[in-house]
Amino acid sequence: MKRTIVTTSWDDGHVLDMKLSVLLSRYDLPATFYIAPANRELSPSHRLTQTQVRELAQNFEIGAHTMTHPRLSAVDAVTARSEIIDSKKTLEEWTGKAVTSFCYPGGDFLPEHKNMVKDAGFTRARTVKRFSLTTGTDPFEMPTTVHAYRHWSDIAPIAKISGAKAFFTNYLNWDNLAITLFNRANNDGGVFHLWGHSWEIEKRHDWNRLERVFAHISHHENIQYLRNSELT
Repeated sequence: MKRTIVTTSWDDGHVLDMKLSVLLSRYDLPATFYIAPANRELSPSHRLTQTQVRELAQNFEIGAHTMTHPRLSAVDAVTARSEIIDSKKTLEEWTGKAVTSFCYPGGDFLPEHKNMVKDAGFTRARTVKRFSLTTGTDPFEMPTTVHAYRHWSDIAPIAKISGAKAFFTNYLNWDNLAITLFNRANNDGGVFHLWGHSWEIEKRHDWNRLERVFAHISHHENIQYLRNSELT
């Protein structure tokens, strides 16, 4: 019997995650929010506060995304280990809950960073690899299905997925691509994993696109809706 799973995840810890959480709740969709508590790419006023993270944790999974959001391969081993360990410790203190999911900033990691994540006590780690309808073979290199963002570089995989008739629509509209991939997972069985950034949705005025996708993928009786930590 085919098994279809839907999961979503959202990176960085931007204050707009609060707006996103309202939309997720409206459609009863699960989510894992990967938060870098002191994200150096966000101004303090744009970062989620401890109170907001605790509020998110009431209804969604909180995952770690390092403390300050460095590319792990660009920092030394001591710094990388501290970034990984401290993010877990901080978020567990903030939420009062175990934090077992990790996401590599920018999808950037080396084999030694996987070992650091394991040693820190995480049980899985997400990448930014797209176009997968499975959880992969390595829980510390978990792929995704689609990014809520238009990637001009994705011409080849989108052409393969879409065929000639639907190529341009899917290439130019990430929401159409997401719906196409969801329909494939729903028809054939598989894991549909949507991910993105709330600040990116805001910057590109894509809230309507996102809600269109949410409406399409939600409330299917034959589908399991899981957080990232629940994926097997």
